[in-house]
Amino acid sequence: MCDAKPQQIAKYLTFRFLLASFLLVIFVCLAATSSAQAQLSAVHNQLAPLQLITPPFAGQQLIGQTPSLLPTDVTPFQVIRPREAVGSNFKFRLYKKLPAPFWFTAVTEETGRWETNVFQAPNHGVQDFVFRSLPNITAGWALGEHTNIYTNYFVIKDIYAAHGSLTFPTTMSLSMGARRDFPIGDKTVLQFDIQARELWETVHLHQADLLPAINLTRIINPHIIFFSSLLLQMRSRELFQGPTREIDPFYNVGLAASYNNWNFVITDTYVTNFRNHTAIPPEGNVSMVADFEVSHPISKRIPGVLAFMRAEPIWNWRSHFVVGQSGYDFRLYGGIRLTMTKPAYNTDLEELRAKLRKQAKIMQELQKHPGISQPNIPNSGN
Repeated sequence: MCDAKPQQIAKYLTFRFLLASFLLVIFVCLAATSSAQAQLSAVHNQLAPLQLITPPFAGQQLIGQTPSLLPTDVTPFQVIRPREAVGSNFKFRLYKKLPAPFWFTAVTEETGRWETNVFQAPNHGVQDFVFRSLPNITAGWALGEHTNIYTNYFVIKDIYAAHGSLTFPTTMSLSMGARRDFPIGDKTVLQFDIQARELWETVHLHQADLLPAINLTRIINPHIIFFSSLLLQMRSRELFQGPTREIDPFYNVGLAASYNNWNFVITDTYVTNFRNHTAIPPEGNVSMVADFEVSHPISKRIPGVLAFMRAEPIWNWRSHFVVGQSGYDFRLYGGIRLTMTKPAYNTDLEELRAKLRKQAKIMQELQKHPGISQPNIPNSGN
Protein backbone atom coordinates (compact mmCIF):
# COMPACT_ATOMS: atom_id res chain seq x y z
CA MET A 1 0.00 0.00 0.00
CA CYS A 2 2.90 2.28 0.79
CA ASP A 3 4.34 1.66 -2.71
CA ALA A 4 1.04 2.49 -4.38
CA LYS A 5 0.62 5.88 -2.70
CA PRO A 6 3.44 7.73 -4.51
CA GLN A 7 2.19 6.41 -7.87
CA GLN A 8 -1.36 7.55 -7.15
CA ILE A 9 -0.10 10.98 -6.05
CA ALA A 10 2.03 11.28 -9.20
CA LYS A 11 -0.91 10.42 -11.48
CA TYR A 12 -3.14 12.87 -9.62
CA LEU A 13 -0.59 15.69 -9.90
CA THR A 14 0.00 14.94 -13.61
CA PHE A 15 -3.70 15.15 -14.38
CA ARG A 16 -4.08 18.37 -12.36
CA PHE A 17 -1.07 19.91 -14.15
CA LEU A 18 -2.46 19.17 -17.63
CA LEU A 19 -5.92 20.42 -16.69
CA ALA A 20 -4.59 23.60 -15.08
CA SER A 21 -2.35 24.31 -18.08
CA PHE A 22 -5.22 23.93 -20.52
CA LEU A 23 -7.53 26.17 -18.46
CA LEU A 24 -4.77 28.78 -18.20
CA VAL A 25 -4.42 28.85 -22.00
CA ILE A 26 -8.18 29.34 -22.38
CA PHE A 27 -8.21 32.16 -19.82
CA VAL A 28 -5.31 34.01 -21.46
CA CYS A 29 -6.82 33.67 -24.94
CA LEU A 30 -10.25 34.88 -23.95
CA ALA A 31 -8.65 37.88 -22.25
CA ALA A 32 -6.73 38.64 -25.43
CA THR A 33 -9.82 38.66 -27.65
CA SER A 34 -11.05 41.96 -26.21
CA SER A 35 -7.93 43.80 -27.40
CA ALA A 36 -8.04 41.84 -30.66
CA GLN A 37 -11.39 43.43 -31.59
CA ALA A 38 -9.86 46.91 -31.44
CA GLN A 39 -6.90 45.83 -33.57
CA LEU A 40 -9.24 44.22 -36.08
CA SER A 41 -11.20 47.41 -36.74
CA ALA A 42 -7.96 49.29 -37.50
CA VAL A 43 -6.81 46.83 -40.17
CA HIS A 44 -10.12 45.43 -41.39
CA ASN A 45 -9.74 46.69 -44.97
CA GLN A 46 -6.47 44.88 -45.56
CA LEU A 47 -7.30 41.78 -43.50
CA ALA A 48 -10.30 40.58 -45.48
CA PRO A 49 -10.90 36.82 -45.29
CA LEU A 50 -10.63 34.50 -48.28
CA GLN A 51 -12.75 35.41 -51.31
CA LEU A 52 -13.36 32.33 -53.43
CA ILE A 53 -14.07 33.28 -57.05
CA THR A 54 -14.49 30.90 -59.94
CA PRO A 55 -11.88 31.67 -62.66
CA PRO A 56 -11.74 33.89 -64.58
CA PHE A 57 -11.54 36.27 -61.63
CA ALA A 58 -13.73 38.94 -63.28
CA GLY A 59 -11.32 41.69 -62.32
CA GLN A 60 -11.45 40.87 -58.60
CA GLN A 61 -8.33 40.10 -56.60
CA LEU A 62 -8.03 36.85 -54.68
CA ILE A 63 -6.91 37.50 -51.13
CA GLY A 64 -4.64 34.70 -49.95
CA GLN A 65 -5.66 31.24 -48.85
CA THR A 66 -7.90 30.17 -45.97
CA PRO A 67 -5.77 31.59 -43.12
CA SER A 68 -6.86 29.02 -40.54
CA LEU A 69 -5.40 26.12 -42.58
CA LEU A 70 -1.67 25.59 -42.81
CA PRO A 71 -0.08 23.44 -45.52
CA THR A 72 0.76 20.92 -42.81
CA ASP A 73 -2.92 20.77 -41.75
CA VAL A 74 -4.37 19.62 -45.07
CA THR A 75 -1.47 17.75 -46.73
CA PRO A 76 -0.97 14.24 -45.29
CA PHE A 77 2.67 13.43 -44.59
CA GLN A 78 4.36 11.10 -42.14
CA VAL A 79 4.36 12.05 -38.47
CA ILE A 80 5.21 9.41 -35.85
CA ARG A 81 2.85 9.62 -32.86
CA PRO A 82 1.67 7.11 -30.23
CA ARG A 83 -0.79 4.63 -31.77
CA GLU A 84 -2.24 2.86 -28.76
CA ALA A 85 -5.81 1.65 -29.16
CA VAL A 86 -8.56 1.70 -26.56
CA GLY A 87 -9.67 -1.33 -24.56
CA SER A 88 -8.18 -4.79 -25.13
CA ASN A 89 -11.58 -6.49 -24.69
CA PHE A 90 -13.12 -4.15 -27.25
CA LYS A 91 -10.23 -4.81 -29.63
CA PHE A 92 -10.64 -8.57 -29.32
CA ARG A 93 -14.39 -8.49 -30.03
CA LEU A 94 -13.91 -6.18 -33.01
CA TYR A 95 -10.81 -7.69 -34.57
CA LYS A 96 -12.04 -11.29 -34.65
CA LYS A 97 -14.93 -10.19 -36.91
CA LEU A 98 -12.73 -8.36 -39.42
CA PRO A 99 -10.63 -9.90 -42.25
CA ALA A 100 -6.97 -10.44 -41.37
CA PRO A 101 -5.57 -8.26 -44.24
CA PHE A 102 -7.81 -5.34 -43.30
CA TRP A 103 -6.31 -2.57 -41.17
CA PHE A 104 -7.43 0.86 -40.02
CA THR A 105 -6.38 3.85 -37.96
CA ALA A 106 -8.94 6.30 -36.57
CA VAL A 107 -7.66 9.42 -34.81
CA THR A 108 -9.86 12.22 -33.48
CA GLU A 109 -8.47 15.42 -32.01
CA GLU A 110 -10.49 17.99 -30.08
CA THR A 111 -8.38 21.05 -29.37
CA GLY A 112 -8.48 24.65 -28.26
CA ARG A 113 -5.71 26.97 -29.35
CA TRP A 114 -4.49 30.49 -28.79
CA GLU A 115 -3.30 32.07 -32.04
CA THR A 116 -1.40 35.34 -32.47
CA ASN A 117 -2.03 36.08 -36.18
CA VAL A 118 -5.32 34.53 -37.27
CA PHE A 119 -5.36 36.28 -40.67
CA GLN A 120 -1.75 35.34 -41.53
CA ALA A 121 -1.12 39.05 -42.21
CA PRO A 122 2.36 40.51 -42.90
CA ASN A 123 1.99 42.82 -39.88
CA HIS A 124 -0.53 43.92 -37.21
CA GLY A 125 -1.33 40.35 -36.20
CA VAL A 126 -4.72 39.81 -34.57
CA GLN A 127 -5.18 37.26 -31.78
CA ASP A 128 -8.05 34.87 -31.16
CA PHE A 129 -9.00 31.63 -29.45
CA VAL A 130 -10.00 28.80 -31.79
CA PHE A 131 -11.72 25.47 -31.18
CA ARG A 132 -10.86 22.74 -33.69
CA SER A 133 -12.42 19.33 -34.34
CA LEU A 134 -10.36 16.96 -36.49
CA PRO A 135 -11.52 13.36 -37.15
CA ASN A 136 -9.15 11.40 -39.40
CA ILE A 137 -9.79 7.84 -40.63
CA THR A 138 -7.50 5.63 -42.72
CA ALA A 139 -8.53 2.13 -43.82
CA GLY A 140 -6.46 -0.22 -45.93
CA TRP A 141 -5.77 -3.73 -47.17
CA ALA A 142 -2.42 -5.48 -46.91
CA LEU A 143 -1.57 -7.12 -50.24
CA GLY A 144 1.56 -8.62 -48.77
CA GLU A 145 4.09 -8.17 -46.03
CA HIS A 146 5.27 -4.79 -47.36
CA THR A 147 2.55 -3.61 -49.77
CA ASN A 148 -0.70 -1.82 -48.86
CA ILE A 149 -3.56 -0.02 -50.54
CA TYR A 150 -5.68 2.39 -48.53
CA THR A 151 -8.16 5.24 -48.41
CA ASN A 152 -8.18 8.26 -46.11
CA TYR A 153 -10.84 10.76 -45.06
CA PHE A 154 -10.58 13.70 -42.69
CA VAL A 155 -12.54 16.82 -41.73
CA ILE A 156 -11.20 20.05 -40.23
CA LYS A 157 -13.61 22.46 -38.56
CA ASP A 158 -12.40 25.62 -36.81
CA ILE A 159 -14.67 27.82 -34.68
CA TYR A 160 -13.33 31.28 -33.78
CA ALA A 161 -14.27 33.06 -30.58
CA ALA A 162 -14.02 36.62 -31.95
CA HIS A 163 -13.78 36.39 -35.75
CA GLY A 164 -16.85 34.56 -36.96
CA SER A 165 -16.03 35.21 -40.64
CA LEU A 166 -13.18 32.69 -40.39
CA THR A 167 -15.49 29.98 -39.01
CA PHE A 168 -17.30 29.49 -42.32
CA PRO A 169 -14.98 27.06 -44.22
CA THR A 170 -15.27 23.38 -43.36
CA THR A 171 -12.47 21.42 -45.02
CA MET A 172 -12.81 17.79 -46.11
CA SER A 173 -10.34 15.51 -47.86
CA LEU A 174 -10.89 12.09 -49.45
CA SER A 175 -7.95 10.17 -50.91
CA MET A 176 -6.90 6.76 -52.16
CA GLY A 177 -3.35 5.53 -52.17
CA ALA A 178 -0.79 2.76 -52.18
CA ARG A 179 2.47 2.29 -50.32
CA ARG A 180 5.41 -0.07 -50.42
CA ASP A 181 7.90 -0.64 -47.58
CA PHE A 182 11.56 -1.51 -48.12
CA PRO A 183 13.21 -2.60 -44.84
CA ILE A 184 16.89 -1.69 -44.57
CA GLY A 185 18.31 -3.88 -41.85
CA ASP A 186 16.41 -4.30 -38.60
CA LYS A 187 15.98 -0.64 -37.66
CA THR A 188 15.33 1.32 -40.86
CA VAL A 189 12.37 1.36 -43.25
CA LEU A 190 12.20 3.24 -46.55
CA GLN A 191 8.64 3.71 -47.80
CA PHE A 192 7.28 4.85 -51.17
CA ASP A 193 3.77 6.30 -51.05
CA ILE A 194 1.39 7.74 -53.65
CA GLN A 195 -2.01 9.35 -53.03
CA ALA A 196 -4.69 10.90 -55.21
CA ARG A 197 -7.18 13.04 -53.36
CA GLU A 198 -9.91 15.66 -53.64
CA LEU A 199 -10.08 18.60 -51.27
CA TRP A 200 -13.30 20.46 -50.47
CA GLU A 201 -13.20 23.83 -48.68
CA THR A 202 -16.29 25.62 -49.98
CA VAL A 203 -18.80 25.51 -52.84
CA HIS A 204 -17.67 26.22 -56.42
CA LEU A 205 -14.06 25.37 -55.52
CA HIS A 206 -12.60 22.13 -56.92
CA GLN A 207 -9.12 21.14 -55.78
CA ALA A 208 -7.39 17.82 -56.49
CA ASP A 209 -3.91 16.62 -55.62
CA LEU A 210 -1.42 13.95 -56.62
CA LEU A 211 0.86 13.27 -53.65
CA PRO A 212 3.92 11.08 -54.25
CA ALA A 213 6.13 10.76 -51.16
CA ILE A 214 9.24 9.05 -49.84
CA ASN A 215 9.29 8.34 -46.10
CA LEU A 216 12.23 7.21 -43.97
CA THR A 217 11.93 5.80 -40.45
CA ARG A 218 14.90 4.90 -38.27
CA ILE A 219 14.62 3.29 -34.83
CA ILE A 220 17.51 4.71 -32.82
CA ASN A 221 16.59 2.76 -29.67
CA PRO A 222 13.33 1.44 -28.16
CA HIS A 223 12.46 4.94 -26.92
CA ILE A 224 13.61 7.21 -29.78
CA ILE A 225 12.50 7.17 -33.44
CA PHE A 226 13.78 9.43 -36.20
CA PHE A 227 11.58 10.06 -39.24
CA SER A 228 11.76 12.14 -42.38
CA SER A 229 9.73 12.55 -45.56
CA LEU A 230 9.88 14.23 -48.94
CA LEU A 231 6.45 14.89 -50.47
CA LEU A 232 5.45 16.57 -53.74
CA GLN A 233 1.97 18.10 -53.92
CA MET A 234 0.75 18.52 -57.51
CA ARG A 235 -2.52 20.48 -57.52
CA SER A 236 -5.14 20.73 -60.25
CA ARG A 237 -8.88 21.28 -60.62
CA GLU A 238 -9.77 17.64 -61.31
CA LEU A 239 -8.17 14.35 -60.36
CA PHE A 240 -5.11 13.06 -62.26
CA GLN A 241 -4.49 16.31 -64.16
CA GLY A 242 -1.04 16.87 -62.70
CA PRO A 243 0.33 20.24 -61.52
CA THR A 244 -1.90 22.46 -63.67
CA ARG A 245 -2.41 24.93 -60.80
CA GLU A 246 0.57 24.57 -58.51
CA ILE A 247 3.41 22.31 -57.41
CA ASP A 248 4.52 22.26 -53.76
CA PRO A 249 7.49 20.32 -52.37
CA PHE A 250 7.31 19.43 -48.65
CA TYR A 251 10.46 18.62 -46.66
CA ASN A 252 9.77 17.13 -43.23
CA VAL A 253 12.03 15.88 -40.45
CA GLY A 254 11.11 14.81 -36.93
CA LEU A 255 11.97 12.94 -33.76
CA ALA A 256 9.63 10.96 -31.49
CA ALA A 257 10.64 9.93 -27.97
CA SER A 258 8.97 8.29 -24.99
CA TYR A 259 9.75 8.19 -21.29
CA ASN A 260 7.57 6.15 -18.98
CA ASN A 261 4.07 7.18 -20.13
CA TRP A 262 5.17 10.53 -21.57
CA ASN A 263 5.48 11.01 -25.33
CA PHE A 264 7.45 13.80 -27.05
CA VAL A 265 7.29 14.68 -30.76
CA ILE A 266 9.33 17.38 -32.53
CA THR A 267 8.79 18.07 -36.26
CA ASP A 268 9.84 20.73 -38.71
CA THR A 269 8.31 21.13 -42.18
CA TYR A 270 9.59 23.39 -44.96
CA VAL A 271 7.12 24.10 -47.81
CA THR A 272 7.71 25.91 -51.10
CA ASN A 273 4.58 26.80 -53.11
CA PHE A 274 5.01 27.39 -56.86
CA ARG A 275 1.69 28.68 -58.27
CA ASN A 276 0.48 29.97 -61.64
CA HIS A 277 -2.32 32.42 -62.46
CA THR A 278 -5.01 29.68 -62.32
CA ALA A 279 -4.07 28.60 -58.79
CA ILE A 280 -6.24 29.49 -55.80
CA PRO A 281 -4.62 31.65 -54.52
CA PRO A 282 -2.35 32.60 -57.46
CA GLU A 283 0.53 33.96 -55.33
CA GLY A 284 3.32 31.61 -54.29
CA ASN A 285 5.11 31.68 -50.96
CA VAL A 286 7.52 29.83 -48.68
CA SER A 287 6.60 28.69 -45.19
CA MET A 288 8.10 26.72 -42.34
CA VAL A 289 6.02 25.08 -39.60
CA ALA A 290 7.58 23.62 -36.45
CA ASP A 291 5.72 21.50 -33.88
CA PHE A 292 6.69 20.67 -30.30
CA GLU A 293 4.25 18.28 -28.66
CA VAL A 294 4.07 16.49 -25.31
CA SER A 295 1.31 13.98 -24.49
CA HIS A 296 0.32 11.61 -21.71
CA PRO A 297 -2.45 8.97 -21.41
CA ILE A 298 -5.37 10.15 -19.32
CA SER A 299 -5.82 6.69 -17.80
CA LYS A 300 -4.07 3.33 -18.03
CA ARG A 301 -7.47 1.72 -18.56
CA ILE A 302 -7.93 3.63 -21.82
CA PRO A 303 -4.38 4.14 -23.18
CA GLY A 304 -5.68 5.34 -26.54
CA VAL A 305 -6.96 8.62 -25.02
CA LEU A 306 -4.16 11.16 -24.65
CA ALA A 307 -4.08 14.68 -23.27
CA PHE A 308 -1.55 16.79 -25.14
CA MET A 309 -0.13 20.27 -25.56
CA ARG A 310 1.53 21.50 -28.76
CA ALA A 311 3.43 24.67 -29.58
CA GLU A 312 3.48 25.61 -33.28
CA PRO A 313 5.47 28.58 -34.60
CA ILE A 314 4.84 29.44 -38.29
CA TRP A 315 7.06 31.53 -40.55
CA ASN A 316 5.95 32.84 -43.99
CA TRP A 317 8.01 34.74 -46.54
CA ARG A 318 8.26 35.46 -50.29
CA SER A 319 4.48 35.97 -50.32
CA HIS A 320 4.43 39.55 -51.69
CA PHE A 321 2.69 40.60 -48.44
CA VAL A 322 -0.52 38.78 -49.42
CA VAL A 323 -2.89 38.43 -46.47
CA GLY A 324 -3.58 34.77 -45.67
CA GLN A 325 -0.04 33.53 -46.28
CA SER A 326 2.31 36.12 -44.81
CA GLY A 327 3.97 37.12 -41.56
CA TYR A 328 4.68 35.20 -38.38
CA ASP A 329 2.09 33.24 -36.42
CA PHE A 330 2.24 31.25 -33.20
CA ARG A 331 -0.31 28.66 -32.11
CA LEU A 332 -0.52 27.01 -28.70
CA TYR A 333 -2.77 23.95 -28.64
CA GLY A 334 -4.23 21.98 -25.78
CA GLY A 335 -6.60 19.07 -26.21
CA ILE A 336 -7.45 15.40 -26.26
CA ARG A 337 -6.61 12.78 -28.89
CA LEU A 338 -8.49 9.47 -29.22
CA THR A 339 -6.79 6.73 -31.26
CA MET A 340 -8.14 3.38 -32.44
CA THR A 341 -6.02 1.03 -34.57
CA LYS A 342 -6.17 -2.43 -36.06
CA PRO A 343 -3.07 -3.82 -37.80
CA ALA A 344 -3.13 -6.32 -40.64
CA TYR A 345 -2.66 -9.87 -39.41
CA ASN A 346 -2.40 -11.72 -42.72
CA THR A 347 1.41 -11.59 -42.81
CA ASP A 348 1.58 -12.95 -39.25
CA LEU A 349 -0.75 -15.78 -40.23
CA GLU A 350 1.40 -16.58 -43.27
CA GLU A 351 4.50 -16.73 -41.10
CA LEU A 352 2.70 -19.05 -38.68
CA ARG A 353 1.56 -21.31 -41.54
CA ALA A 354 5.12 -21.43 -42.89
CA LYS A 355 6.41 -22.50 -39.47
CA LEU A 356 3.74 -25.19 -39.20
CA ARG A 357 4.55 -26.47 -42.71
CA LYS A 358 8.24 -26.60 -41.84
CA GLN A 359 7.48 -28.41 -38.60
CA ALA A 360 5.27 -30.94 -40.41
CA LYS A 361 8.01 -31.58 -43.01
CA ILE A 362 10.56 -32.24 -40.27
CA MET A 363 8.19 -34.69 -38.57
CA GLN A 364 7.69 -36.53 -41.88
CA GLU A 365 11.44 -36.86 -42.32
CA LEU A 366 11.73 -38.26 -38.81
CA GLN A 367 9.06 -40.87 -39.53
CA LYS A 368 10.84 -41.97 -42.74
CA HIS A 369 14.23 -42.23 -41.00
CA PRO A 370 13.65 -43.32 -37.39
CA GLY A 371 17.38 -43.49 -36.71
CA ILE A 372 17.86 -39.77 -37.23
CA SER A 373 18.11 -37.81 -33.99
CA GLN A 374 15.31 -35.27 -33.53
CA PRO A 375 16.42 -31.71 -34.45
CA ASN A 376 15.32 -28.58 -32.67
CA ILE A 377 11.80 -27.90 -33.96
CA PRO A 378 10.86 -24.22 -34.09
CA ASN A 379 8.20 -23.22 -31.64
CA SER A 380 5.07 -22.19 -33.58
CA GLY A 381 3.91 -20.08 -30.68
CA ASN A 382 6.75 -17.58 -31.16
